Amino acid sequence: MRSSWRLGQWRGVPISLHWTVLIGIPWFYYETRSLAGTAIAFVAFSFLILIHELGHAAVAHWRRVEVLNIRLFFIHGTCTTEEPYDELDDVLIAWGGVAAQLVVLVIAFGVDLLLSTFSPLTQWIAAPLLRVFIGTNLFIMIVNLIPVAPFDGFKAWRILPILREWWQETSWASSLRRRSAAREKARTQKLEAKSERIAAEIIDKLKKGKSDA
Repeated sequence: MRSSWRLGQWRGVPISLHWTVLIGIPWFYYETRSLAGTAIAFVAFSFLILIHELGHAAVAHWRRVEVLNIRLFFIHGTCTTEEPYDELDDVLIAWGGVAAQLVVLVIAFGVDLLLSTFSPLTQWIAAPLLRVFIGTNLFIMIVNLIPVAPFDGFKAWRILPILREWWQETSWASSLRRRSAAREKARTQKLEAKSERIAAEIIDKLKKGKSDA
């Protein structure tokens, strides 16, 4: 018995569907209470998982990292790539999935705002789609960004030290630090000059006191 089915390919990368995706059908039926709604929600959810993995693949292709295969499972998928040469490539690829979901989310919000202008049939078809593309989509994005393996957030949040290092190396940031250091130096010199002046005045007064005595 086959455990997966070949869906097609993306830029020569094979895309397969594992049998575990079928586990979601009872849940979607429980949510929609209709066969048509179940079918629509199931297709939308599978499409969302595919979009997430294609996001990883697109960024990997952009960073010239070879994509080996894409597989879709129940509630998650995998995008297998060769080992990136640079840490930044690894981090950007990790962000690719959530970035692709964000595009879907923005489009879904736009459709939801305009939904009242559509026909009742269109609204009925769109309801389970939007439930997946907004609610489920947001949930998956949040879970994926948890900074613990095997979630994408484990690698994605390594962008923070990279950005901090980049900030420190930029000419604008260096100029800002130099200006701040110059101001601090000028202030220190001013305080030192004031301290020397006060000390000189005290010494002068002591000398005058001794001479008067």
